[in-house]
Amino acid sequence: MEKKNNLKTLTTVLSQYYQDNDRQKLDQLTQLLQSDTIKNPSDPFMRHYYLMSLSTLYHLDFLVASIDDQNELIDYFFNISYWQFYDLCLLANVVNMIHVERITPYISDILKQYATNNIPTASVETVSKILINALETSIIQKKDDFTRYLLDKIKKYKFNTDDFKFQTWLLFWTGVFENNNNKIRHAYSIATYLHQNITLKILISF
Repeated sequence: MEKKNNLKTLTTVLSQYYQDNDRQKLDQLTQLLQSDTIKNPSDPFMRHYYLMSLSTLYHLDFLVASIDDQNELIDYFFNISYWQFYDLCLLANVVNMIHVERITPYISDILKQYATNNIPTASVETVSKILINALETSIIQKKDDFTRYLLDKIKKYKFNTDDFKFQTWLLFWTGVFENNNNKIRHAYSIATYLHQNITLKILISF
């Protein structure tokens, strides 16, 4: 329970700093977590918290992690047979600093779990974040084949069709990928109409 609470607290803080574009606080937090990691080298969770913070900092400039850091994360994901809340949160918060093609098998695994109702309802929002972050990352990295793959998978599995926030982001990034200004404007309109202020704030920043 403590691990889950720590994770929720961290992801809430990281999300707020990212929304505020607060580079200074993100940098300070990342340095603090890096220091904690050095002091606790045998604690994998501390190391993951540091990588999540680093990834959020990198997200501001669309930077990619070092190959060593990417390999460390991929090795961890490779050994997952059943995706639980912690694993999903970790992927959601580091996907933007990984070469996106490397996560293809894990996206497939997660969506298969979703399709067979093996993803708890409470974790569906985190899966939504993974998919949207992966979609954004693939477009930023210009990995068109992966973008098409991901859009096809989301359509195939009819993922989260009733979630307006997810569908708004899906519409926005589809519009960016297709260079379709009508879809982009429609996404802005939906966010405005539904008073999705946080979503609208981030949309405007792109």
